[in-house]
Amino acid sequence: MDSKFPIYTDFDKKIWEKELESFVPEKIFDFHTHIWHEKDAADNQEPDSPLRMNNSIEDMHAWSRTIFPGRKIGYAALPTPLKDIDYISHNNWVADEVKKVRAGNLPELLFVESGMLVHPDFPGSYITKHVHDKQVTILKPYRTFAENPAEARIKDYFPEEQMAVAHELGLAVVLHLSKTTGPADKENIADLEMYSRKYPNIKWVLAHCARAFNSVHLEEAIHQYAKLPTVWVDTSAVNDTYTHALLLRYFDRERILFGTDNVAAGSWRGKYITFGNGWKAFSEESELEHCDNRCTFVVYEQLRCQKQAAGMLQISSLDIENIFFHNAVTFFQSFS
Repeated sequence: MDSKFPIYTDFDKKIWEKELESFVPEKIFDFHTHIWHEKDAADNQEPDSPLRMNNSIEDMHAWSRTIFPGRKIGYAALPTPLKDIDYISHNNWVADEVKKVRAGNLPELLFVESGMLVHPDFPGSYITKHVHDKQVTILKPYRTFAENPAEARIKDYFPEEQMAVAHELGLAVVLHLSKTTGPADKENIADLEMYSRKYPNIKWVLAHCARAFNSVHLEEAIHQYAKLPTVWVDTSAVNDTYTHALLLRYFDRERILFGTDNVAAGSWRGKYITFGNGWKAFSEESELEHCDNRCTFVVYEQLRCQKQAAGMLQISSLDIENIFFHNAVTFFQSFS
């Protein structure tokens, strides 16, 4: 296993046993994971990127069984969205990984779905062929492929030619929103309203609770997203309790999908903290003399927030089981 892989400590184990084990259901489908192989890196690739962690589905599953002991698990395996990599090779490798799993090399795994990285320069014909040849159900565009990643509109990194293909094939699209205020941005809202009408066969999955790492960006927008019947969200990596509470209160709970952003991002040791209109990553590198400054994993902090929100709203165990597993089963039934 790659040397960058996290280490599971007694500290993490205590948090799981004390706070999380009673909350996480027996079955999990992780809708937001990334796998990677260094063979697809570009010559000019950022050498210290934490995303460059050799991580097969088998590696990821071994890790998930460590941090979610006793759980039965399935995955949506997404490529890693680094710039200038060998996109075609990486997409083929991800599909081959999924094929191996489906052939039975991990018999205890529940089920796995395959994702495809889509760069805005990809012609629709390539996407169509890859989807048909490799049994892909999910497209993964990414905002950093736009000319201005910080303020890109959706079409800047997922052009309409590609949306038309996704609509024709009835695919899911996992979307990481751009713009300073993410889900609160008026252009993002207007664009998704328009594209939902124009391409009704696309299942839009807004990653990271619609990128609401700070709940202030979701407070007003949640009511508009909740009206869009072809929009789902995944819960990955969001460490803001109120964001999860907003979704549970105002969004259709059958369209909330559990995700982790594992392994590289979701199991980074730290937490995304919020302030004002922003957020940033906090790690245990900061020395704190007044308390135990050790950090656990982002995904454990995420689960803490989900548990807190569910408790405050008195969410039923059935709704929790749906979010962690059954919603994903229903989501993918249309692809079978």
